[in-house]
Amino acid sequence: MSPAETPARGAHLVGSVPLASAEAVFETVAVHLGDRVRRIPDGETGPRSDWIVWQLPVFTSQPQLEVVPPGPNSWRPLPRVRLADGAAAERVRFEALGYADAALASYRAFARLKRDGRVPAACRFQVCLPTPLAPISAFVAPEHQAVLEPPYESRLLDELALVLREVPHDQLAIQWDTNFEFAMLEGVFPVWFADVRGGILERLQRLARHVPADVELGYHFCYGDVQHRHFKEPADAGRLVDVANALAASLGRPLNWIHLPVPRDRADERYYAPLADLRLRPETELYLGLVHHTDGVEGTERRLAAAQRFASGFGVATECGWGRRPPATIPELLRIHHAVTAPLRPAGASRPPFAWPAGVARVPDEDWTRQPVDTFGLRYDTVENHGWYRNLDPTVEDLARHLDDGDVLVDYSGGTGILLDRLKLRIFDRQVGVLIADSSPKFLRVALDKFGDDERVAFRLLRWLKEKNRLEYLEEVLGPALLARGVDALASTNAIHLYIDLPETLASWARVLRPDGRVFVQSGNIRNPQAGPREWILDETVWAIHEVAMGLVRNEPRYAAYRPLLDDEPRLAAHVAYRDRVFLPVRPLDYYLRCLEGAGFRVEQVSARTIEARVEDWFQFLSAYHEAVLGWVGGSARIDGRAAGEEAVRDRLALIRHAMDTLFGGRPAFQCCWTYINGGLDMAPRPPDVRRAPA
Repeated sequence: MSPAETPARGAHLVGSVPLASAEAVFETVAVHLGDRVRRIPDGETGPRSDWIVWQLPVFTSQPQLEVVPPGPNSWRPLPRVRLADGAAAERVRFEALGYADAALASYRAFARLKRDGRVPAACRFQVCLPTPLAPISAFVAPEHQAVLEPPYESRLLDELALVLREVPHDQLAIQWDTNFEFAMLEGVFPVWFADVRGGILERLQRLARHVPADVELGYHFCYGDVQHRHFKEPADAGRLVDVANALAASLGRPLNWIHLPVPRDRADERYYAPLADLRLRPETELYLGLVHHTDGVEGTERRLAAAQRFASGFGVATECGWGRRPPATIPELLRIHHAVTAPLRPAGASRPPFAWPAGVARVPDEDWTRQPVDTFGLRYDTVENHGWYRNLDPTVEDLARHLDDGDVLVDYSGGTGILLDRLKLRIFDRQVGVLIADSSPKFLRVALDKFGDDERVAFRLLRWLKEKNRLEYLEEVLGPALLARGVDALASTNAIHLYIDLPETLASWARVLRPDGRVFVQSGNIRNPQAGPREWILDETVWAIHEVAMGLVRNEPRYAAYRPLLDDEPRLAAHVAYRDRVFLPVRPLDYYLRCLEGAGFRVEQVSARTIEARVEDWFQFLSAYHEAVLGWVGGSARIDGRAAGEEAVRDRLALIRHAMDTLFGGRPAFQCCWTYINGGLDMAPRPPDVRRAPA
């Protein structure tokens, strides 16, 4: 067989890549191997470049552990730790290891690049984790490895759980780096459990159980790469095949890929012959680490041809990560991978672009579109950075599950496009049209500035009809072409509690939805009987701030100038009435369910979630509405006929913050209850699923 006759089936990156940042890794790999990889790791850049070495301070900083010199069988000449005299192993608690923080930061970059089309839509984000056995073997003295393995493993699995909570499962792949296990099987490193093979397999199986089936799972098998040398040269691939077969037969979930190393000087049949005994399931991809920089395409093709005598349909990789290589070698490594592989999918394959119906004006010819961007709108747009805006995440996931190419979503009360910002980071290149409808021209103008160049996004202003004492209905602003087509889904986030005439608003939604259309509603200002005893209704904090602030004014000397205002009951009542028009009184869940059903909707699911709000974030939000929160401090043009002066505004903001700190006892955060209501038009009624979602 000619070495070049049969190219490999795609490529796999083991983990580390010595580039400047995760973003640089994603873009570089996408450019050179985007049609040949199914997953892209973040490159383990920065302090993670030397695999597990960055974990050493996690051990040496433990107060219960003491630092000792490396032993004769140490992995590398690095210090180890042992339990200090008199310390109890059960008191050892590992804090953040850094893996979750790194993965979540990298995923944000990955999602942005994917949204912008700079990472292929079909690629998943690959998170590479060492098996807990590796740092324990590397950094713990042999006599204490058995007792320190459980707390370290527990913490690493906690970090994995955090990644699983934060990264969408259909975007995620987890790889367990399996290195020290083969050193133990080869008798190179000491072992703290009696049955070496059984103990290793049990650990690898245990780790797999923590990865849900909808997250891809793979293993990188390794014989070491310290100074590009193995801890032992394997006689053949027999041990690798044995462990691979055991995992394939026992995991009880899909094994999506497995990676086996190939030494550079092995193009002989003896090394590859055990591959004929591989018993992988059809869904498992095999990658052989036969790419070596030192002998380039020619050497890689020799090893590829030798391996193809015993296995077929596999992809290629290097033996280990690239983090310890000079960055100057990376372009050539990428070229070798490209030269010896075939694409997994057509290059540049993309979905047909979304098109609005003929006659639909994305951006209406209206005065608000020509106004400058308002600073209040820009300030409001920053609230998406507040932690409590994670309340949008469940709705984004629901939308991602239901929206298909060609669908139209109305983001009702979409404001500056905060929901759309997050949705675009979740559905990426999915060709969905989104129409943002809002009653604030200032907010819409910010949204237009952000999304005006995106042909998939349209904008509609809902004007106040003074003669009818209501906002325009949705069907009055969509236009005949879009109204004739109908809308596939409508989302209302953090706004339904503000609708004055809720039944008519919901009826207008029903009139524009297609027969199979769906609605996704959520708010933190619904009185939900599922709320926990510690959970606030968000806007009710404003009423509590008012009460606490009055007490502070009566008792704190610094606010004495505003004390007489508390005795002017008519004026105070006017300010409270204005506050209650901005922060409306809270209504019960049943009210919203009745209104939805009365408008022709079938409520299918009602859930509640605990959302944590940082006091500082909520203060920044309320600062934009300070006149409504405590307008009686210093006065307002709306109630008193004159605006508060600069000093009074500073006092008002200081009093709001003082009241919040008093209200929450100086704590940095408080818990809120968010309610989520999903349903569709009432074509086939059925009982709603009312449940408490996990926090």
